[in-house]
Amino acid sequence: MTVEHNQTPSPLQTEPQAQIDLQTGKLSDMRGFLWGFLLLDLWVRLTLWSISLGLATALMTALEAWPSGSPLAGDLGLTMLWARRLGQWVVVFNVIYLLALLLVRFFIPTPKEGIYSTRQPGVPNRQLIWVTLLAVLTKARYQAPFPGFLVFHLASLPPLCWLVSWIFGPKSRSCYVTEPEILDPSLVEIGRNVIIGYGTRIVAHIQEADKVTIQRVIIEDDVLVGGEVSILAGVRLRKGCVIGARSLLLPGTVVGPYEFWAGVPAKRISSLQQETPPQSA
Repeated sequence: MTVEHNQTPSPLQTEPQAQIDLQTGKLSDMRGFLWGFLLLDLWVRLTLWSISLGLATALMTALEAWPSGSPLAGDLGLTMLWARRLGQWVVVFNVIYLLALLLVRFFIPTPKEGIYSTRQPGVPNRQLIWVTLLAVLTKARYQAPFPGFLVFHLASLPPLCWLVSWIFGPKSRSCYVTEPEILDPSLVEIGRNVIIGYGTRIVAHIQEADKVTIQRVIIEDDVLVGGEVSILAGVRLRKGCVIGARSLLLPGTVVGPYEFWAGVPAKRISSLQQETPPQSA
Protein backbone atom coordinates (compact mmCIF):
# COMPACT_ATOMS: atom_id res chain seq x y z
CA MET A 1 0.00 0.00 0.00
CA THR A 2 1.35 3.40 -0.94
CA VAL A 3 0.96 6.20 1.59
CA GLU A 4 1.09 9.78 0.35
CA HIS A 5 2.30 12.56 2.60
CA ASN A 6 1.17 16.07 1.83
CA GLN A 7 3.87 18.66 2.24
CA THR A 8 3.82 22.31 1.31
CA PRO A 9 5.98 22.73 -1.80
CA SER A 10 8.69 25.34 -1.75
CA PRO A 11 10.24 27.29 -4.60
CA LEU A 12 13.29 25.09 -4.21
CA GLN A 13 11.29 21.90 -4.69
CA THR A 14 9.31 23.18 -7.68
CA GLU A 15 12.34 24.36 -9.66
CA PRO A 16 12.91 22.26 -12.78
CA GLN A 17 15.74 19.78 -12.63
CA ALA A 18 19.03 20.52 -14.39
CA GLN A 19 19.00 19.68 -18.07
CA ILE A 20 21.72 17.63 -19.71
CA ASP A 21 22.58 18.21 -23.34
CA LEU A 22 20.70 15.44 -25.13
CA GLN A 23 22.99 15.62 -28.14
CA THR A 24 26.21 14.97 -26.26
CA GLY A 25 24.82 13.44 -23.07
CA LYS A 26 27.53 15.24 -21.13
CA LEU A 27 27.87 18.14 -18.75
CA SER A 28 30.67 20.68 -18.90
CA ASP A 29 33.93 19.60 -17.30
CA MET A 30 34.19 21.13 -13.80
CA ARG A 31 37.73 20.00 -13.04
CA GLY A 32 39.25 23.38 -13.84
CA PHE A 33 36.98 25.12 -11.37
CA LEU A 34 37.60 22.48 -8.70
CA TRP A 35 41.37 22.66 -9.22
CA GLY A 36 41.18 26.40 -8.74
CA PHE A 37 39.08 25.97 -5.62
CA LEU A 38 41.58 23.51 -4.13
CA LEU A 39 44.52 25.81 -4.91
CA LEU A 40 42.72 28.71 -3.24
CA ASP A 41 41.87 26.48 -0.27
CA LEU A 42 45.52 25.39 0.01
CA TRP A 43 46.82 28.97 -0.15
CA VAL A 44 44.33 30.32 2.42
CA ARG A 45 44.98 27.49 4.88
CA LEU A 46 48.77 27.75 4.58
CA THR A 47 48.67 31.55 4.88
CA LEU A 48 46.42 31.56 7.96
CA TRP A 49 48.50 28.84 9.61
CA SER A 50 51.87 30.48 8.94
CA ILE A 51 50.70 33.95 10.04
CA SER A 52 49.19 32.57 13.26
CA LEU A 53 52.27 30.46 13.95
CA GLY A 54 54.65 33.35 13.39
CA LEU A 55 52.67 35.92 15.41
CA ALA A 56 52.10 33.55 18.33
CA THR A 57 55.82 32.68 18.49
CA ALA A 58 56.87 36.32 18.14
CA LEU A 59 54.47 37.40 20.92
CA MET A 60 55.75 34.74 23.32
CA THR A 61 59.33 35.77 22.52
CA ALA A 62 58.59 39.47 23.03
CA LEU A 63 57.09 38.66 26.44
CA GLU A 64 60.20 36.60 27.28
CA ALA A 65 57.92 33.69 28.08
CA TRP A 66 60.23 30.95 26.83
CA PRO A 67 62.22 29.29 29.65
CA SER A 68 65.98 29.22 29.51
CA GLY A 69 67.44 25.75 29.31
CA SER A 70 66.49 22.62 27.43
CA PRO A 71 63.30 20.71 28.36
CA LEU A 72 65.30 17.52 27.75
CA ALA A 73 67.94 18.33 30.39
CA GLY A 74 66.36 15.96 32.91
CA ASP A 75 65.05 18.70 35.25
CA LEU A 76 61.38 17.87 35.90
CA GLY A 77 60.57 21.41 37.04
CA LEU A 78 62.07 22.91 33.89
CA THR A 79 60.26 20.37 31.71
CA MET A 80 56.90 21.20 33.33
CA LEU A 81 57.60 24.92 32.86
CA TRP A 82 58.20 24.31 29.16
CA ALA A 83 54.92 22.36 29.01
CA ARG A 84 53.00 25.28 30.55
CA ARG A 85 54.58 27.76 28.17
CA LEU A 86 53.77 25.56 25.18
CA GLY A 87 50.18 25.36 26.41
CA GLN A 88 50.04 29.14 26.55
CA TRP A 89 51.55 29.31 23.06
CA VAL A 90 48.80 26.98 21.78
CA VAL A 91 46.10 29.24 23.26
CA VAL A 92 47.70 32.31 21.68
CA PHE A 93 47.93 30.53 18.32
CA ASN A 94 44.22 29.61 18.42
CA VAL A 95 43.15 33.14 19.35
CA ILE A 96 45.22 34.66 16.53
CA TYR A 97 43.97 32.04 14.04
CA LEU A 98 40.32 32.73 14.91
CA LEU A 99 40.81 36.51 14.77
CA ALA A 100 42.51 36.16 11.38
CA LEU A 101 39.52 34.18 10.09
CA LEU A 102 37.13 36.86 11.36
CA LEU A 103 39.21 39.63 9.80
CA VAL A 104 39.14 38.00 6.36
CA ARG A 105 35.44 37.15 6.68
CA PHE A 106 34.60 40.76 7.55
CA PHE A 107 35.52 41.92 4.03
CA ILE A 108 33.52 39.24 2.15
CA PRO A 109 29.84 40.08 1.52
CA THR A 110 27.17 37.65 2.66
CA PRO A 111 25.60 35.97 -0.40
CA LYS A 112 22.04 36.95 -1.26
CA GLU A 113 19.31 34.34 -1.41
CA GLY A 114 18.29 33.27 -4.88
CA ILE A 115 18.88 30.88 -7.78
CA TYR A 116 22.08 31.43 -9.76
CA SER A 117 23.18 29.78 -12.99
CA THR A 118 26.56 28.05 -13.09
CA ARG A 119 26.63 28.22 -16.91
CA GLN A 120 26.68 31.98 -17.19
CA PRO A 121 29.22 32.99 -19.85
CA GLY A 122 32.12 35.15 -18.79
CA VAL A 123 32.66 36.12 -15.17
CA PRO A 124 30.56 34.04 -12.70
CA ASN A 125 27.79 35.72 -10.75
CA ARG A 126 29.18 37.67 -7.79
CA GLN A 127 26.99 35.74 -5.34
CA LEU A 128 28.64 32.49 -6.44
CA ILE A 129 32.05 34.08 -5.94
CA TRP A 130 31.12 35.06 -2.38
CA VAL A 131 29.81 31.54 -1.73
CA THR A 132 33.08 30.04 -2.96
CA LEU A 133 35.24 32.33 -0.82
CA LEU A 134 33.11 31.66 2.25
CA ALA A 135 33.33 27.92 1.59
CA VAL A 136 37.13 28.17 1.80
CA LEU A 137 36.92 30.06 5.09
CA THR A 138 34.35 27.61 6.45
CA LYS A 139 36.68 24.69 5.73
CA ALA A 140 39.49 26.54 7.48
CA ARG A 141 37.16 27.21 10.42
CA TYR A 142 35.94 23.64 10.95
CA GLN A 143 39.13 21.87 9.89
CA ALA A 144 41.67 24.05 11.65
CA PRO A 145 45.27 22.78 11.27
CA PHE A 146 47.37 21.71 14.26
CA PRO A 147 47.56 23.14 16.86
CA GLY A 148 44.13 24.66 16.17
CA PHE A 149 42.22 22.16 18.29
CA LEU A 150 40.84 24.92 20.55
CA VAL A 151 39.17 26.98 17.80
CA PHE A 152 35.77 25.43 18.55
CA HIS A 153 36.06 26.19 22.27
CA LEU A 154 37.19 29.78 21.77
CA ALA A 155 34.49 30.38 19.15
CA SER A 156 31.85 29.13 21.60
CA LEU A 157 32.93 31.15 24.66
CA PRO A 158 32.64 34.88 25.42
CA PRO A 159 33.88 37.27 24.21
CA LEU A 160 34.91 35.68 20.91
CA CYS A 161 31.57 33.88 20.48
CA TRP A 162 29.87 37.26 20.09
CA LEU A 163 32.27 38.25 17.31
CA VAL A 164 31.89 34.86 15.62
CA SER A 165 28.09 35.13 15.67
CA TRP A 166 28.15 38.68 14.31
CA ILE A 167 30.86 38.34 11.64
CA PHE A 168 31.22 34.69 10.69
CA GLY A 169 28.00 32.99 11.69
CA PRO A 170 25.86 31.22 12.46
CA LYS A 171 23.87 33.94 14.20
CA SER A 172 23.23 31.86 17.28
CA ARG A 173 21.99 32.44 20.80
CA SER A 174 22.72 28.86 21.86
CA CYS A 175 25.84 26.97 22.93
CA TYR A 176 26.87 23.42 22.05
CA VAL A 177 29.12 20.79 23.61
CA THR A 178 29.66 19.18 20.21
CA GLU A 179 29.71 21.39 17.15
CA PRO A 180 27.30 20.70 14.26
CA GLU A 181 28.65 20.87 10.73
CA ILE A 182 27.22 24.11 9.34
CA LEU A 183 28.42 24.52 5.76
CA ASP A 184 26.93 28.00 5.25
CA PRO A 185 27.19 29.64 8.68
CA SER A 186 26.47 33.14 7.38
CA LEU A 187 23.04 31.96 6.19
CA VAL A 188 21.97 30.11 9.33
CA GLU A 189 20.08 31.58 12.30
CA ILE A 190 19.70 29.67 15.57
CA GLY A 191 17.56 30.80 18.50
CA ARG A 192 17.85 30.28 22.24
CA ASN A 193 18.03 26.94 24.06
CA VAL A 194 18.54 24.93 20.86
CA ILE A 195 20.05 21.45 21.15
CA ILE A 196 21.70 19.98 18.05
CA GLY A 197 22.89 16.38 18.16
CA TYR A 198 26.30 15.08 17.16
CA GLY A 199 26.92 14.66 13.44
CA THR A 200 24.11 16.95 12.28
CA ARG A 201 24.74 18.84 9.04
CA ILE A 202 23.10 22.13 8.07
CA VAL A 203 23.38 23.37 4.48
CA ALA A 204 21.93 26.63 3.13
CA HIS A 205 22.67 25.99 -0.54
CA ILE A 206 21.81 23.36 -3.11
CA GLN A 207 24.10 22.68 -6.05
CA GLU A 208 22.59 21.15 -9.17
CA ALA A 209 24.04 20.52 -12.60
CA ASP A 210 23.42 24.02 -13.92
CA LYS A 211 22.51 26.19 -10.95
CA VAL A 212 23.06 26.88 -7.27
CA THR A 213 20.17 27.78 -4.98
CA ILE A 214 20.85 29.77 -1.83
CA GLN A 215 18.22 30.04 0.90
CA ARG A 216 18.51 30.79 4.59
CA VAL A 217 17.95 28.16 7.31
CA ILE A 218 16.18 29.33 10.47
CA ILE A 219 15.95 27.39 13.73
CA GLU A 220 13.76 29.07 16.35
CA ASP A 221 13.90 28.83 20.15
CA ASP A 222 13.69 25.59 22.19
CA VAL A 223 14.24 23.25 19.22
CA LEU A 224 15.74 19.78 19.67
CA VAL A 225 17.52 18.25 16.68
CA GLY A 226 18.67 14.65 17.01
CA GLY A 227 22.03 13.29 15.95
CA GLU A 228 23.09 12.89 12.30
CA VAL A 229 20.19 14.94 10.94
CA SER A 230 20.53 16.60 7.52
CA ILE A 231 18.91 20.04 7.25
CA LEU A 232 18.83 21.46 3.72
CA ALA A 233 18.39 24.95 2.32
CA GLY A 234 15.23 26.89 3.13
CA VAL A 235 14.24 24.77 6.14
CA ARG A 236 12.54 26.54 9.04
CA LEU A 237 12.16 24.82 12.41
CA ARG A 238 9.52 26.58 14.47
CA LYS A 239 9.62 27.02 18.23
CA GLY A 240 9.73 23.89 20.39
CA CYS A 241 9.76 21.30 17.59
CA VAL A 242 11.73 18.04 17.77
CA ILE A 243 13.52 16.32 14.87
CA GLY A 244 14.29 12.60 15.20
CA ALA A 245 17.82 11.28 14.75
CA ARG A 246 19.08 10.59 11.21
CA SER A 247 16.19 12.44 9.61
CA LEU A 248 16.40 14.28 6.29
CA LEU A 249 14.62 17.63 6.03
CA LEU A 250 14.05 18.44 2.37
CA PRO A 251 14.60 21.94 0.97
CA GLY A 252 11.95 24.43 2.01
CA THR A 253 10.42 22.23 4.70
CA VAL A 254 8.65 24.16 7.47
CA VAL A 255 8.19 22.27 10.75
CA GLY A 256 5.39 23.70 12.86
CA PRO A 257 5.67 24.72 16.53
CA TYR A 258 5.90 21.82 18.97
CA GLU A 259 5.74 19.16 16.27
CA PHE A 260 7.74 15.93 16.13
CA TRP A 261 9.16 15.05 12.72
CA ALA A 262 11.29 12.06 11.70
CA GLY A 263 12.19 9.91 8.73
CA VAL A 264 13.87 10.07 5.33
CA PRO A 265 12.46 12.33 4.10
CA ALA A 266 11.16 13.68 7.40
CA LYS A 267 7.42 13.91 7.91
CA ARG A 268 5.17 14.99 10.75
CA ILE A 269 4.71 12.21 13.31
CA SER A 270 2.79 13.90 16.09
CA SER A 271 2.15 17.07 18.04
CA LEU A 272 4.02 17.59 21.29
CA GLN A 273 1.29 19.77 22.74
CA GLN A 274 -1.61 18.25 24.61
CA GLU A 275 -4.94 19.32 23.21
CA THR A 276 -7.03 21.33 25.63
CA PRO A 277 -10.38 19.64 26.31
CA PRO A 278 -13.42 21.70 25.34
CA GLN A 279 -14.93 23.77 28.11
CA SER A 280 -18.44 22.83 29.19
CA ALA A 281 -21.12 25.49 28.81
